[in-house]
Amino acid sequence: MQSIGERLEEARKRKGISLREAAEATKIRSDFLGHIEQNKMDFDLPEIYKRGFLKNYARYLKLDVDKIITDYNAQQLGNSRLGKKGGAEWFGQMEIKKPEAEESADRAEPEEPAPYGRIAAKPKKAVRSDEGERHEGDEGDETDKTFYMKIGLIFVGTLALVFVVFGLIWAILGSGDPAEDDESGPALREPTQITEPANPAPPPATATSSNSVTLFASGATVYVTVTQKNDGERIYSGSVTQDTPLTLEKEGPIEIVFTRGENLVIESNGERFRPSASGAAKTTIP
Repeated sequence: MQSIGERLEEARKRKGISLREAAEATKIRSDFLGHIEQNKMDFDLPEIYKRGFLKNYARYLKLDVDKIITDYNAQQLGNSRLGKKGGAEWFGQMEIKKPEAEESADRAEPEEPAPYGRIAAKPKKAVRSDEGERHEGDEGDETDKTFYMKIGLIFVGTLALVFVVFGLIWAILGSGDPAEDDESGPALREPTQITEPANPAPPPATATSSNSVTLFASGATVYVTVTQKNDGERIYSGSVTQDTPLTLEKEGPIEIVFTRGENLVIESNGERFRPSASGAAKTTIP
């Protein structure tokens, strides 16, 4: 008579399926499937998982699931009987006297010992065992579903955490000084000065000296970096808002690196102009 593992292995090979393919289809590790086919069910997992693996593997190979589980129960029962017998022989045989009522019942109804690998039971008990097996199988299916649900939740939580971390990194990098980023970028270009009036009109002119320059923002905030050309000293790096013009004292020519050139108005030596280029650029004020 073939063992459970031999039946499973024969069914798999008859279908031309490798252990790896079976493992991918049943979501059971290939080493566990190998142990099952070799009838080595002593791997370190709870009994409910072993039964669940047997059910899923037998169902995948189109075998009789109830027959496989019944034979497995018989095999486990036989192993437990052998274990008890071996333990008794190890410590010495101990004869336990049965009550007289049980001895008389044994004499009245002698029963043949159940062959190895099968369970000798009355029909009523067999029905109960079958019901218990169904309950155990259902419990195994529910355990498998719960296990996969936990894995899915862990995966979704990890993915959400990765998105949150990337969002925080993006926010931290985006909160830096954009004027400095624009200064190092390849998109900077030297615009020409124009004297045409801005639209919308810039704020009223302010009194400035030849050694000062005033920056206005119209419509939106502009980030600027102002550096003196003579000594390379940076005299300002920050934002210019629409409500607050920025007046800086300078010594000689200066270079202004800015964002949103279409919103920037520059006043120097009594002349007001706006860069011709939009977006990020730079200009030099004498």
